[in-house]
Amino acid sequence: MARSWPFAGRAAQLAEIRSAARGLVVVGQPGVGKSRLVAQAVSEAEGVAWVRATAAAAELPLGAFAALLPSTPPSGNPLGWAADAVRAPVLVVDDAHLLDAASAALVHHLVTRGRTKVIATLRTETPAPDAVRALWKDDLLPRMELAPLTAQESAAILERALGGSVERSAVTRLWQASRGNVLYLRELVLSGVLTESGGVWRWRGPLAITPSLRDTIAGRIGGLTPDEREVLEYLAYGEPLGADLLSELAASAAVERLEERQLVTVDLEGRRLQVRLAHPLYGEVIRGGCGTLRARKLLRRLADTVTATGLRRREDVVRVAVWRLDSGPVADPGLLLAAGDRARMVRDLELAERLARAAADAGGGLPAAMALGTVLFYADRYRESEEVFAAAWNLEMDDYSRTTCGVYRTFNLFWGLGEVERALELLEETEHSVSELDARQGARGTRASIEAFVGDLDKAAATLHSTMTMGPFVEPRNVRAFGTTEATILAAQGRAAESLEVVARTGAALDRAAHALPSLRAALLDAATQAALYLGDLDTAERHADQGRRLDGEFGAWARAVVEFGTYRARALRLRGRVADALSSCREAAVRLPSRGVWAGFCLGELAHAHALLGQVDAAEEALARAEATGLPIGPPVVVPLRQAMAWTLAARGDVAGAVTALLALADQALPVQTPFLLHDVVRLGRPSLVASRITGEGPLVALFARHAVAGTGAELDGVSLEFERLGLILHAAEAAAQAARRHRDTGMTRAAQAARTRAWALSRRCQGARTPALLDLDVPELTPRQREIALLAAQGLTNREIAERLVVSIRTVANTLYAVYEKTGVSDRTALADLLLG
Repeated sequence: MARSWPFAGRAAQLAEIRSAARGLVVVGQPGVGKSRLVAQAVSEAEGVAWVRATAAAAELPLGAFAALLPSTPPSGNPLGWAADAVRAPVLVVDDAHLLDAASAALVHHLVTRGRTKVIATLRTETPAPDAVRALWKDDLLPRMELAPLTAQESAAILERALGGSVERSAVTRLWQASRGNVLYLRELVLSGVLTESGGVWRWRGPLAITPSLRDTIAGRIGGLTPDEREVLEYLAYGEPLGADLLSELAASAAVERLEERQLVTVDLEGRRLQVRLAHPLYGEVIRGGCGTLRARKLLRRLADTVTATGLRRREDVVRVAVWRLDSGPVADPGLLLAAGDRARMVRDLELAERLARAAADAGGGLPAAMALGTVLFYADRYRESEEVFAAAWNLEMDDYSRTTCGVYRTFNLFWGLGEVERALELLEETEHSVSELDARQGARGTRASIEAFVGDLDKAAATLHSTMTMGPFVEPRNVRAFGTTEATILAAQGRAAESLEVVARTGAALDRAAHALPSLRAALLDAATQAALYLGDLDTAERHADQGRRLDGEFGAWARAVVEFGTYRARALRLRGRVADALSSCREAAVRLPSRGVWAGFCLGELAHAHALLGQVDAAEEALARAEATGLPIGPPVVVPLRQAMAWTLAARGDVAGAVTALLALADQALPVQTPFLLHDVVRLGRPSLVASRITGEGPLVALFARHAVAGTGAELDGVSLEFERLGLILHAAEAAAQAARRHRDTGMTRAAQAARTRAWALSRRCQGARTPALLDLDVPELTPRQREIALLAAQGLTNREIAERLVVSIRTVANTLYAVYEKTGVSDRTALADLLLG
C-alpha cells in the first residue's frame, strides 16, 4: 500500500488556479486538500516561494515571512522593504487565517502592487485578518470554495494510492466515513481497514481510525461541558435522533450550543427535525471515550425512550433490538426476530445472523432456527444452513413453516451443493407433506424455477401452468414469485418482449408489497437484464444490472447480488467493446464468489472471456481452471458462458477452427436466449456459411446477427458495421468493418477497402485493447509526420489557410497533403478525419 498519497481529480480547480493572473484565495474545511491542490497547481511553475502561517509565528510581526526576509530590517517603510525582499514571481501563503496583522498587510500590499502572483489558502468560516478578507471582498483576487471530494474523486485517489481496483461498496463506505475529506480518507486507509483479494481491495471492518486521526478529530471537537458531551454520546450511539426525542434524553440548550459550534447538524426530514453528528468520525472518538458501563446505560435509555414512542419507523425495531443486545442479555425473542427479519430484508446479513442467534439464545425456538437457516443461505453458507433446517425438519410445524423449511433446504441442495435430484425429491416430499393450497403452490412453483435453470424449459412452463391452475391464489407472495418465474422462462425461451411485459406487471406488484423482497426482485431483474441484452438494448441492461447490484445492501453483504449483477454488467460492457471495464467489473464480482457454488461458471466464464478478448490467454485459462474447480455445472445459465469463454480462449491461442467447432456444439445445448450469440460468434470468427441459416429470433440485435451472417459484399458488411455501432456494440462494429475491408480488397475495390480498414482501426481503438482474430492484422494508417501534422490540424477544424499560416507553407501544399491523407485513410472530409484521429 502506498504511503505517499497521490493527487487525482480537481482538474477544473487546477486550471482555475493556474490561469489566475494575479492569484487566488482557496477556502475550504480542514483536511479537504487545499494545500495539496495548490502544491499541485504550482508544481511546474518557476520561482515559487511558500509561506506557512502558524499560531506561533503570529506572535511576531512578519513572523510568517521570516525565512524570506533579511535578518536586519532597514530604516524607513518596513512594508515596502519587505515587499521588495519577496522577489519570487509566485507566492503561496498557506493557512492565511493565521497570519499576524503585519504579514497580512504585506500579502495585501503584494497583491495590490501586482508584481507577484499570490495564492492563499484559509479555512472555511475561520476568522481571518482584515487585510486577508479584503483580498476577495475588494475584488483583488477571486475566491475559490474547495468542496470535499466526490465519491468518484475518492475512488480515483484510492485506486492510485492502492495500485488496484477498490470494491464499490468499500469506496462508498470510505467516502461516507470521510465525507470527502482527503486527510480523513488517507488516515482511514492507513488504518488497515482495506484488504486485497484477487486484485480488488475490499472493506474488512470494523471501522478503525489511526491515533493521529483520533487526535485530529478530538482537537476539532474541542472542550465540552458535561451536558454537551452527553448529547454527543447519545448521538454517537443512536444517530439520527429526532430533536424532540433528544430533548427527552439531554439538555436542549446543549444541543443548541453544539449546533452553533458546528459539531451537530439539525435538518428537516419530512415533518421531523433530525439531529446528527456533523461528521461520522466524531462518533468513533466519542464512543472511544465511553466506558463499558457508561455505554450500556446510554444504550438502555435510548432503547427505553424510543420504545416508549411506539417504534413508529421500520428502522426503529432494528435500532432498539441492537441497543438492547449491546447493553446486555435480551429476554424478548420476538423483538430480536422482527429486527433480524428487517436486517435480512436490507441485506445486512451479519447483523441478521447475530440477531437470529440471540433470538435462539433467548428461547426463540423454531422461528429462530428458521431465521438463522435463512440468513446462512443468503450468506452462501449452504452446509451450515442445511444443518439448521435439517434439524428443524422433524419438528412439529404448520404448513407455511414446513414449506419454507423444505424450499430453503432445496435451495441449499441445488444452489450450494449441486445435488439436483435430491433437491427435486425434497420438493416433492415437501409438497406432499402439506395440505394448504398456498403451501403446495409454493413448493411446486419452486420446482418450476429449478427446472427452468437446468434448461428444461418446456417442463418448467408446464409445471408453472399446473401450479397457477391448482386453485385460487391465497398467498400474494406466491403470485409475485410465479410472475418472476414466468418472466425467467420467457426470457430463456428468447421471448424477450413477452418477458418484459411480465417483468413490468410483476414489478408493479413488488412495489406494492409491504417488504422489499430482494430475492424476488433479483430474480425479476435477472430476467429483465437477459431480455434487454437479447434485444440489444445495452442501456436498459446496464440499468437493470446496476439496480440488481444495489440489492446488495448499503455495504455489500449479499454476495450473490454482486456476483450475478456485476457479471451481467460486465457482459453489457463487453458487448459495448469496453473490454477492460468488463474485466474490472468481473474481478470485483469474482472476489465475492463462495469457495464452491453455482455462479462460478457464470462469473469466471465472463472473466475468462474478457481476458481472451484482450489476448491475455494465460489469465483466461487460469480463470477457466478456477471455474472448473469451484463451480457447480448444473444448468445452461452457468455452463454456457464458461464454455463460450473456453472457445474464445482457443481462438486467442490461434486455434480458430477449434473455437468454431466448440461454439457450434455448444449452440446445440444452449438456451434459445443464448443460441444467437454463440452462432454469431462463429460469424465473427470468419465462418458465416456454417450458421447463416440458423440465426433466428426476435428483436433488432438477432436480426442484425442474421444479416451479418448472410452479408455477401463489402458494402453489406459496411452497413452491418454501421448498425452495430448505432446499437453501441463497438467491438462487433470494428470486426464487421475489418471483414468489409477484406471483402472490398478481394473484389478489387481498393479505396473502399482502405476506408473500411481505417474505420475498423478507429473503432478498435475504442475497445480498450481488444485483440480478436478479426482485428489482428489492423494497423494505424501510414501517414508521414507532415501528413499527420496537417491531418490533426484539419481534424481540429482549422481551414487550409489557417494551417498554411501556422506551418508557413502554401495553401496548395496543405490541400495536396490533405488529398493524400484522404486517399490513405479512406475518409473524405474533416468531420470523418476528426472521428478517425481524435476519437
